[in-house]
Amino acid sequence: FITICIGIVHGVAGPGGVLGVLPAVSLHNWSLAMIYLMSFCVSSTFTMGTFAALYGVCSTRLGYSISMLGKNGVFYVELFSAFLSILVGILWLILISLGILDDIFP
Repeated sequence: FITICIGIVHGVAGPGGVLGVLPAVSLHNWSLAMIYLMSFCVSSTFTMGTFAALYGVCSTRLGYSISMLGKNGVFYVELFSAFLSILVGILWLILISLGILDDIFP
């Protein structure tokens, strides 16, 4: 339950929430706007869940296939993945603070 709540907060906090609401506001029809928002919510959740599942399967298989890491291969792949996620977050914050994020990722 907590995971779903955190996901909802992250979804609303990001630009996806704004991009999801703007077309609904322009519809000027309450029922069509609700159908659009529900479709947006379901398709976003499905897409993110599918990506996470595929990433998990690929990283687990990679961990098992790397024989030089022994039994701890999955752990090291997960550790590398976590480190890479933190690094991307730090770089993202640095680029935003320098004001060059939009220049690099237009």
